[in-house]
Amino acid sequence: MSTAKPEETAQPEVVLDLDLPSGGRVRTTWTSPVGEGRGWAWVQHGFMRSGAGLAGLAGLLARAGYAVVRPDVPSLRPTRSMHDARWLTEVALTVSRAVDVGIPQSRGIHASGAWALLGHSAGGAVAVHAAACLGARHRGADVSALLLLDPVDTVGGLLAAALPGAPRGLAHACRPSRCNRGGVTVRALADRGWPVVHHPGLAHPDPERIPASALADDVPEAPAWLGALCGTPGSGEDVAALAREVQAELLG
Repeated sequence: MSTAKPEETAQPEVVLDLDLPSGGRVRTTWTSPVGEGRGWAWVQHGFMRSGAGLAGLAGLLARAGYAVVRPDVPSLRPTRSMHDARWLTEVALTVSRAVDVGIPQSRGIHASGAWALLGHSAGGAVAVHAAACLGARHRGADVSALLLLDPVDTVGGLLAAALPGAPRGLAHACRPSRCNRGGVTVRALADRGWPVVHHPGLAHPDPERIPASALADDVPEAPAWLGALCGTPGSGEDVAALAREVQAELLG
């Protein structure tokens, strides 16, 4: 079993560097639930991003009673990255076993119950792969929800390869653009029978603007580069509506 090299941030967040069986570590940020924890949530960032970009989403889930983990997964390496299915399997099993043996609990992050997995952009592919890994474990971990926020498969087809072993989930689709490859991954999921909720008012990076409060007034401004690369960003109300839908889906 891996050991953890903890680095604490301001509560209710704790950073844990978890050792992997083949060597190296994965950095994980854990957010404590508000009230009694109803379950565990894995929130996965997209290509060339980090877990910090989904801090608002993590806070939203924590307010809904989830203990949230955000692994930081490299993007550009051919191995030990979101392009390396074998390495991602190690990450998935190491994170879930850390919960099994009480590593985050020893640092004040407490919950019990099933896993919900959420991924944005290429993080959706990582989330689907992780869900398949958790479900395939001996005495497999229970996965209660799998939500993808404008998912984009990796170049190597991580998401497509993991779909047969993963539970069916739900996808939220933003407006097609070059940032989400014209929505090709969402269309492929719909063809496989996944329910898809379309958000034509949202641009691909907008899920990173989800605030912990789910209030439109708390939605941060979109970065200046967003419009040039991915199209006009959504309004604060559009982003807040997505936040409320995600929250309702996990609480329902």
